[in-house]
Amino acid sequence: MEVGVHEAALTMGVSDRRARAMLAAGQLPGRQVAGRWLVEEADLPRSRASARPMSPRLAWALIGLVSGDDPDDVAPSERTRLRQKRQQLLDDADAPRLLRSWLRRRAERRQLSIAARDLDELRSDARVLLSGLSDPRSELSAAGEAELYVARSELETLARDYLLSARGRPNVTVHVTDWPLPGEAPVGLVVADLADHDRPREDKRAVELLYGSLRSS
Repeated sequence: MEVGVHEAALTMGVSDRRARAMLAAGQLPGRQVAGRWLVEEADLPRSRASARPMSPRLAWALIGLVSGDDPDDVAPSERTRLRQKRQQLLDDADAPRLLRSWLRRRAERRQLSIAARDLDELRSDARVLLSGLSDPRSELSAAGEAELYVARSELETLARDYLLSARGRPNVTVHVTDWPLPGEAPVGLVVADLADHDRPREDKRAVELLYGSLRSS
């Protein structure tokens, strides 16, 4: 069922103005009908942040640590705190909510639309890094969607090449980052992206991947 801006804002715990800004920026999926924003109720995030966000540098360091890599570009005190957070993820009953809070500054998340016939070509573009729903490790059916990272410097050209738009029904989740992209998405990044969807199916798989990675590292 679709709801208007006011109902969406109440669900998310934000102001109507903030909800409209999120829709206009593509941070919240929605569509305009006769100038009025409509949002699918199932697409609304329902959990508020539970902790302060980490800086992009430390967020990416934690992603590496969760993925089994010990970051070597952090101070000893920072490494200690990161290891404490890794343990907290194992101990917390709602690890996805912690990830949504801690790692939300790793990239700018946008919900955009693209013609369905162009999805496969976009997924295979060398400028993008597939993650989240588009990573095979998610084991989630997302044939009609794509989730990817792109460097901020490449975003404008990519959007022009594929006519990516903030209008229409979103089917592409784009994470725009100033951080150097790895050659392949580390499992910690896939987990963080799944958690960002804030939906039961994605949260369940995020927890499975997270615990599997943490217990084997």
